[in-house]
Amino acid sequence: MAAPLGTVSNAVLDSLRIPPFLLPIYQAAGVEYGVRWEILAAINEIETDYGRNLSTSSAGAMGWMQFMPGTWESYGVDANHDGVKDPNNPVDAIFAAARYLKASGAATNIEKAIFAYNHADWYVADVLKRAKTLAALPADLISALSGLTMGRSPITGASSYSKGSAKGISIYGQSGAAAVAVQDGEVVKIGRSKRLGNFIEIRDVYGNLYTYGQLDSIAAQHVVPRPDTSAVKVINDEAPSSSAPSVPTSQAASSNSAASGKERLFAEPQRPASYSAGGSQQVAATGAADGGQSAAKVSSGQLGRYLAAPYSLRRDQVALKPLRKGSQVIAGSILGRIGAASLAADRNDSASQRAAKKLGIAQPPHLRFEIRPAGTGAPRIDPTPILDGWKMLASANVYRAANPMLGGNGKGATIGQILLMSKEALERRVLADPKLDIYECGRQDIRAGTVDRRILATMAFLSGSGLDLSVTSLTCGHGYLTASGNVSDHSSGNALDIATVNGKSIMGNQGAGSITDSTVRKLLTLQGTMKPHQIITLMQYDGTDNTLAMGDHDDHIHVGFPSVGVAGGAGSSRALLAPSQWSRLVGRLGEIENPEVSMTPSRYSVKVRVKVRPR
Repeated sequence: MAAPLGTVSNAVLDSLRIPPFLLPIYQAAGVEYGVRWEILAAINEIETDYGRNLSTSSAGAMGWMQFMPGTWESYGVDANHDGVKDPNNPVDAIFAAARYLKASGAATNIEKAIFAYNHADWYVADVLKRAKTLAALPADLISALSGLTMGRSPITGASSYSKGSAKGISIYGQSGAAAVAVQDGEVVKIGRSKRLGNFIEIRDVYGNLYTYGQLDSIAAQHVVPRPDTSAVKVINDEAPSSSAPSVPTSQAASSNSAASGKERLFAEPQRPASYSAGGSQQVAATGAADGGQSAAKVSSGQLGRYLAAPYSLRRDQVALKPLRKGSQVIAGSILGRIGAASLAADRNDSASQRAAKKLGIAQPPHLRFEIRPAGTGAPRIDPTPILDGWKMLASANVYRAANPMLGGNGKGATIGQILLMSKEALERRVLADPKLDIYECGRQDIRAGTVDRRILATMAFLSGSGLDLSVTSLTCGHGYLTASGNVSDHSSGNALDIATVNGKSIMGNQGAGSITDSTVRKLLTLQGTMKPHQIITLMQYDGTDNTLAMGDHDDHIHVGFPSVGVAGGAGSSRALLAPSQWSRLVGRLGEIENPEVSMTPSRYSVKVRVKVRPR
């Protein structure tokens, strides 16, 4: 278990050398083979300095994790489904190391397994020491850093950038290119400033803050899913006001609230009384007069093309809402547009740009992009290594287009591969999975992109582990508040409720040895950013910090993840590090050099004849 917040030493921060894009890979491989991710990372650091030194050893060991050729033949893994197992591919190599450790008895004796990896007592001690150092990092910090690796380019179309700084980076694209949300998140600020010009800020579900500056325009609206009127749903987009009484809302109560649950339709929604009573949503959805929101209206053709990317919904299944502070947006949502080439000094008062203005040099169309990691007091960091990681994962053979991490339903995918899939691939997989019985309104939540990637991965993980699930609550159909009066994780798409497993009801099947017990124990194997912060049943498990026993969970298993980037979300104001330590961490992140990942298989690659590999 990672150390609690506020106990991280400076020495731990100074020793951090992991390129953030590798964190999800260690975690996925660790879950599949039952090895702590910190052990895999420690071995990778000792063997090749995280892929920065891939030279073959004097003994003939090769690749990211330094396998001997014969051992690689036996334990190598085609973890990215590109048709070869390549020791110079980080995904293949890290998964193979985890597989070897499992075969060497890691589940019962990790020291023995590490010794089998390298027959030296000093090596075992060094791996365990480094793994302990990594485990001292707060789990929330690892989750935030892992979350940073899962983004997409902030500009649509072709783009380029040079090295940035802790103040941010300029990303160049075509005039009129859309600035898009790199992650699911919440709009926390929209405005104009001397430094940034027109800008917008979003905070992702992990708590990381992204700033988009020097925009030519900011989108007036964004697309949201329309409520499924075939099922009753409580619509409450706003957090309860401090003056209103806090009335606990149970799932059962929200399900029976027909008066407020159904979407209202009006013959003439523009009329004042109709507009104020809910007609404004209908107006926005139909593209009619919108009470002052007509600027930057999305045309029908534009909307069709837009929906094809981040959403899997038809035009009649979505509505347009004003883009403002508090808006929930999914990755790929359009936030604004970049303008034509201009004198950048008009929008930024930096010395270099003032000089550019003096010389009359026009700067190409660009976006000013900044990242501030999660936690109170965190400063901005250099976005360059993060953008490099996104680019690497999107284009290199870490994730090939032909493998399940990008496309298809990922048939034959292993547990680790499932955990590495993109959100879009997970949506397709979950919706097509006959082992997942998901209520229709919940399926629309998934198609709309409003269900958190971690929830999708959890459902696919349980299904891939051989469990048939009946999912009774995602976002649709669940109240904004829990029975205790807290903001529900369901409201932000960060939770699911499971009513049956393998045809057995959770009701009446709780306790040691029950189907509920076995499902919870499976969930407890998830690591890193995939570790739920809440697993609620009638049982609490010794030695865990995320299981809760609550009497109103006798008929379902609740699995929830923190929604730090959402208003009211847990931990939104938590200090992951002491204020003085942020500069140390930012310095380390800026110094971390990403390794190169080859676009083609190495000469040590072995062709894979059988796609479904042994476990």
